[in-house]
Amino acid sequence: MGNRKVAAAFLVFVIGITSGLIFNGKTSPAKTVYREGFSYSKITKGIKKRINGISYKKNKYITYDDLRYVRVKYYNYKGKEKEGELIVNKLIARDVAEIFYELYEIKYPIRRIRLVDEYDADDNLSMAADNTSSFNYRIIAGSNNSLSMHALGLALDINPKINPCVGGAHGIVPPNGKAYSQRKVSKCGGKYADNMIHKGDEAYNIFIKHGFSWGGEWDNMKDYQHFYKVTGKYKKMGRFEW
Repeated sequence: MGNRKVAAAFLVFVIGITSGLIFNGKTSPAKTVYREGFSYSKITKGIKKRINGISYKKNKYITYDDLRYVRVKYYNYKGKEKEGELIVNKLIARDVAEIFYELYEIKYPIRRIRLVDEYDADDNLSMAADNTSSFNYRIIAGSNNSLSMHALGLALDINPKINPCVGGAHGIVPPNGKAYSQRKVSKCGGKYADNMIHKGDEAYNIFIKHGFSWGGEWDNMKDYQHFYKVTGKYKKMGRFEW
């Protein structure tokens, strides 16, 4: 084979590898890298094994193909750089990668970002651990079988302990976030009061810029941790709530 043919063959191989289309002669899920450390990809067999029967349950509303696995970097409350992982709906995967990159750029503090499966898909345990997460196929506690938007991967809970849900049927959720139900920083007795989300702050503005809505602006209750974006076919679905 001539030098030109060798070079051309090598170029095709490299392009295949970098685009996620060729791996050891086999096809593999495409991976999109937004910035170094910030990427999203299809749900692999390995991820399926981790979440099947836990956060993911067989259903008629969302499939593995509807979801994307997202890797991000962030700064924790001590200012140390960490790596996190999320599963979200493919329709917001790009937004989520961009949002967390922007949060990373301003060194926005996040306690931890882990799949809810590490808490056996128990939303209460995940929130109590101040874990930032997204996908979890579940109905809303106390509802008439209404799906949470987390079941569709269209919602994210950010630092839920210091941004609790207040005023709903269950009072303050998580309960260990009670100190942060007082949203005025000067009056809040919580250690991380300065990290609470408020309308117009940097985190809020980043999410809103990407078309998300915030549970902290609801009238009937305030879910300060909760950002969500309903898009595409889900606008007409009608079987989910917040």
